[in-house]
Amino acid sequence: MFWALFITKLDILTKYYMRDILRLGLSVIAYTLLFSWAIYSLAQPVRAGDYIGNFEKVPAIHNRPPRVAPWGLSPTVIVCAHAPVSHIQINSAVQYWENLGYRFLNTQYKSDPLKKCEDPNPKGYIIIHLVTSGVSMEDTSLAQTHFYVDNNTNTVAWAIIYMRPNIKETVLEHELGHALGFLHYNKNNHLMNQKWILGGWDKDGLENKRQ
Repeated sequence: MFWALFITKLDILTKYYMRDILRLGLSVIAYTLLFSWAIYSLAQPVRAGDYIGNFEKVPAIHNRPPRVAPWGLSPTVIVCAHAPVSHIQINSAVQYWENLGYRFLNTQYKSDPLKKCEDPNPKGYIIIHLVTSGVSMEDTSLAQTHFYVDNNTNTVAWAIIYMRPNIKETVLEHELGHALGFLHYNKNNHLMNQKWILGGWDKDGLENKRQ
């Protein structure tokens, strides 16, 4: 009788603790998967933006953002009809760079009488579009800037910026930086950091002291 009762209680306790062990095991697996996903996300963070350019030389500098070429003439910025950029956003982004000493001839918001938004080589302009299926862009990129350098005069001739909807903070300013000839500079909290999560408003090395 005693042994039967003992075995019954032991069986109940075993089942009880097995349920606890099973719950603990599942919790450990879930935590491990969540932790692995977090590490993967940090290893491949969202990019502030990419660039495509035809420049032939990159300045051999390491203590400031490299600039492959300046503009020869002050560009006009055009926000095209379907671009996901508000009037306030473009004015703020342009003002940011003007405060650093750069000049823009004009800013046109969804007004394009010369059809520059349709021009594949809009000389003298920085054009801002909504990214479309025809633009090859990494899934992790928030935007992409194409810019053309006249390698005979070493000046930027034109730039086209493609933006995704729901623009994150600093991304438009970052892309205007590419349009002005700057490449990535992976200093933490810097505007031109390639990884948006590691970027910020640090403008070290971006001031235009020649104008």
